[in-house]
Amino acid sequence: MQRSLISLAVMALLGLSAGAPTLVAAAPAAKAAQVTTQLPRNAVPTHYAVSLTPDAANSSFSASVTIALDVKQASSSLTLQAADLKFSAAAISAGPGKAPQQASRIDVDAEKQTATFHFAQPLKPGSYQLKLDYTGIIGTQASGLFSLDYDNGGVKKRALYTQFENSDARRVIPSWDEPFYKATFALEATIPAGQMAVSNMPVTSTTRLADGRELVRFATSPKMSTYLLFFGLGEFERATAVQDGVELGVITQKVRWARPSLRWIRRAMC
Repeated sequence: MQRSLISLAVMALLGLSAGAPTLVAAAPAAKAAQVTTQLPRNAVPTHYAVSLTPDAANSSFSASVTIALDVKQASSSLTLQAADLKFSAAAISAGPGKAPQQASRIDVDAEKQTATFHFAQPLKPGSYQLKLDYTGIIGTQASGLFSLDYDNGGVKKRALYTQFENSDARRVIPSWDEPFYKATFALEATIPAGQMAVSNMPVTSTTRLADGRELVRFATSPKMSTYLLFFGLGEFERATAVQDGVELGVITQKVRWARPSLRWIRRAMC
């Protein structure tokens, strides 16, 4: 009886009746038309290649992203979601070897959290790559890319984390920051030596740069929504174990032990 009442309540919330016919799954195009979006429907992303350089000490970051996208309707502009980002360059090309077209104007709407990139030559339907260079803010609240300060053995430390759910990926990556727009992600980060970068996917390579920093590249993610992407950076360490052929890992802060006194050592030896 209780389950029946719950079922009726759910159907009432959905605007259905007990005798309503079963809904047939809509075709992809029809389904897309039913989805609520704050963005124009003239383009969809398929892949994001993100390069991130955090500056934890100055609470800022610089970044670039190359977005593979499909233009569905001829248009002279593309609108993405972006919040607290400053753009220094924007260009689009129709593929490798094709001359890029620089954006003729960039309009940022802080209230709507969008950035619109205008192009002198209209974009015809087809596949393109949009490259954007920009800077952003590392905050202190759990939204976008934020810092967390802590004490480790009497020494002040700072770690960085992302919190993109449900609509804060736009604070780090100009994107179609809505769950319906799914794509793959390839992330790389330039980080201080001695720190560990963490993301959804395993590290594929770590390269020592001339200035002493490291360039860490992660494997490409499965197709997913923007809010699922994660990045963390700090003085971490990772413990692993293999169970039934599956590697399990736990990441924690590096423990800084206070230097023991000679008195403590003598006591321990007795």
